Amino acid sequence: MSEIASVVRTNQAKEALNKREAFELRRIEENKNKQINLTKAKSEEQIEKIEKDYQVAVKKEVNESEIRLTKVRNNWNKRISEENNRYEKMLEDLKTEHSQRLEETKLNNEQVIAKQENKLKEYLDNAREKYEEEKAKLES
Repeated sequence: MSEIASVVRTNQAKEALNKREAFELRRIEENKNKQINLTKAKSEEQIEKIEKDYQVAVKKEVNESEIRLTKVRNNWNKRISEENNRYEKMLEDLKTEHSQRLEETKLNNEQVIAKQENKLKEYLDNAREKYEEEKAKLES
């Protein structure tokens, strides 16, 4: 009789351990998903901020360039074409710089997300291995 009770208690302990491990793995998975979503949200916020700053910078540059261009037209007709060319070059440089900054930010954010995913995957793999080892010990 005590041998049956011992087997029942062992099975109950194994079941409780399995439930705890499953709960812990779900909790870890939820935390991982929360961290990934938080990182994605921060990345999107940064991208929106950069785009907004870019729009403001472009509008400011356009306004300043238009004011300078008007003064030049009033004074020297010869310099009109030179100022137009300079304005276009500055605007193109600004767009190029923005594109580069945006790509760098996206790449950086993707790398951060990939690192977090790898780190959490390793943690989950280690936790599973420990679980399997503990399970094997209990079964033997």
